[in-house]
Amino acid sequence: MRLLFATTFGHLPELVGGLQTTTDELAHALQRREIDVAVLCETLDQPAAGLRSDSACFYPTIRAPDSVGALPAVAAALRPDAIVVQTGPNLARLVAAALDSGLPTAVYLHNVELGELGGTLLPDPRILYVANSPFTAARWRAAFGVESQVVLPYIERATYVTESTREHILFVNPTMPKGVELFFRIAAARPGLPFAVVESWTLDPAWRRFCVERAARLGNIEFLTPTRDMRALYARTRLLLMPSLWEESYGRSVTEAQLSGIPTLASTRGNLIDTVGAGGLTVDLHAPLDDWLVALDGLWSAAAEGPYSVAARAHASRPEAAPDGIVDRFVTLLSRHAEAMAA
Repeated sequence: MRLLFATTFGHLPELVGGLQTTTDELAHALQRREIDVAVLCETLDQPAAGLRSDSACFYPTIRAPDSVGALPAVAAALRPDAIVVQTGPNLARLVAAALDSGLPTAVYLHNVELGELGGTLLPDPRILYVANSPFTAARWRAAFGVESQVVLPYIERATYVTESTREHILFVNPTMPKGVELFFRIAAARPGLPFAVVESWTLDPAWRRFCVERAARLGNIEFLTPTRDMRALYARTRLLLMPSLWEESYGRSVTEAQLSGIPTLASTRGNLIDTVGAGGLTVDLHAPLDDWLVALDGLWSAAAEGPYSVAARAHASRPEAAPDGIVDRFVTLLSRHAEAMAA
């Protein structure tokens, strides 16, 4: 089987994020199954630069100023057995281009950002819809009546599992949608606890200065530069803090941390209640600060290998999150869809 993943976002190493990491780890898992994988993505290069291809990720990555416009030529050249369209800006246009190729088309829904869709998704039998969580599937069903098969994000466990020294409370990506304001309020209310912030790759320089200065004034926050080695971060983490305003379609960092027995304190946004499960606590985003502090204190004071830690490992290892099972389900769904389109 030969698969083409197509997205209007950038891809590793030019753009680092949850979608890009999930796609990359899934691609490598598929390669180990002797499935050929290529990724078509967008680049920040000027349009005059045209298409360029590289193997920086150890599979063909075609970078285009306009992936929608580039898809017909790329599909004709690579002749994949199926195109997997990833959610992103102008998703509807990319789906239409994939359908116009005449190739079996799947749409892997990784978020619920309806405002960036650029059109309408239809319950078209030519499209296999796949969602990264029950929440994501339910939201797109409510919006457009499409039915999605749920395939959780593929997470390469060996990349994240570590023994942790349990030193600090980790907060990832200090931006407003991720709940940075609530994070600072929590840190200010618990000056005796150590916190760490790891910034994202695309943090605005002015916003970064504001956050660094605010962290320095509080004195109990370590501000860390971006890294792709999340295992090094989890090796020092006692608990993960995720007070997100964003409707998290899954929240993969929760599972990454739970693999090492690190529980999470998260908001109830999106799929986070299910993603956290018994391996941590969730609090309503708009609850009083005291509710967050009570939950934080309970998780912080819990024994390093106590009930929350044990539950975190168990939840991260639940059957539907098993990496081999995720690949099996993904490949089976695509194969059946391709066969149905050929019939």
